[in-house]
Amino acid sequence: MLILALDTTSRVASAALCRDGEIIGYGEKDSQMNHSRTILPVVQHLLEQNGLALSGVDVFAATVGPGSFTGVRIGVAAIKGYAMALGRPCAAVSTLESAAWAAKEKEGLLCAGVQARQDEFFYAFFENHGEIRRRTADQVGKAQEILRQMEKETGPLWVTGDGGGLLMEYAEKAGLSPLLAEGCRQNAAATALRAFQMAERGELTDCHHLTPSYLRLSQAERMKLQNK
Repeated sequence: MLILALDTTSRVASAALCRDGEIIGYGEKDSQMNHSRTILPVVQHLLEQNGLALSGVDVFAATVGPGSFTGVRIGVAAIKGYAMALGRPCAAVSTLESAAWAAKEKEGLLCAGVQARQDEFFYAFFENHGEIRRRTADQVGKAQEILRQMEKETGPLWVTGDGGGLLMEYAEKAGLSPLLAEGCRQNAAATALRAFQMAERGELTDCHHLTPSYLRLSQAERMKLQNK
């Protein structure tokens, strides 16, 4: 089974190829959120590097959010287009699941965090004892809410995701001492590995049902409500 996965939820866009649960190719581009221009060339280069064609992909996977609204839409739209054109199934992987899978070598509790705005984060907790299992749903809240949940936990607690560094700063100021999963953030390789698990478990969807997960209103929607 060959999986092509995309992650465009943050400023670094990435693409990965996964064959039967093993990553065989990976490429990324820090495009300052200009993913609409960069992600398709990254995919094309990745396929060419590995001597593969798009028609050989069995499953298309996207990191569907939460994250940058525009970034999420770009990645989801690209995957929907590929899957629709070729009649292939899709995997919808949460950004926070991707961040947890990026830290799959860290045993214990995983707190996946992605900065939303100011001191707000998208976050979720996972357990990793040989297999990553979700502890909470994806949520959005202030750092203090996450720290209160951290305080209740015992044993190793790892912080992952591209908001991990900032979360660590809040935790240290509060006298907590979680461990930072250095360099572990949501990315297409982690998304591809989770997608392979989903394929094995029969948890795939189709291009018509692959949708972004935002968790909160966009700035335009918030301003519209405020002006009512």
